[in-house]
Amino acid sequence: MIYYLRTCVFCGKAIPLRRLEALPETRRCYDCSQKMGSDMENRPVKIGMDMETYRDLLGAVRS
Repeated sequence: MIYYLRTCVFCGKAIPLRRLEALPETRRCYDCSQKMGSDMENRPVKIGMDMETYRDLLGAVRS
């Protein structure tokens, strides 16, 4: 048995649990995400060092 926890904000169809397990923050069903694009945000990831140190490290790897 498939349980639905949330409905699509565009079409109102239920979002399957399997999709919600993979993308817990999604508010769009698969069909609407294919038509209108994803609603997921890419968040910047901190690299844990300042840019000057990163450039020095990158230069050392490339040389």
